[in-house]
Amino acid sequence: MADKKPPPLIFADVDVQDVLIFLVGETGEVIHSMGGFKIRIFHTRAFPWDDVLKTLVYHDFKVFVTRHKADLIIEASI
Repeated sequence: MADKKPPPLIFADVDVQDVLIFLVGETGEVIHSMGGFKIRIFHTRAFPWDDVLKTLVYHDFKVFVTRHKADLIIEASI
């Protein structure tokens, strides 16, 4: 049976970067960038879009999805 992922927001004081790294796994790369994050998406169909976006929005990040060549990138800033 597949392991269930934790809900996007368990505790308000949890380290967001650790949660994002866990959620993204091998489908992308989480890069800490000036108080925010850049997430490069490697596998768009396998990427946990809803969990990642909910985690960022629930922690009051502004979220932008951009394209760089063939890669999609989520940019999140406070």
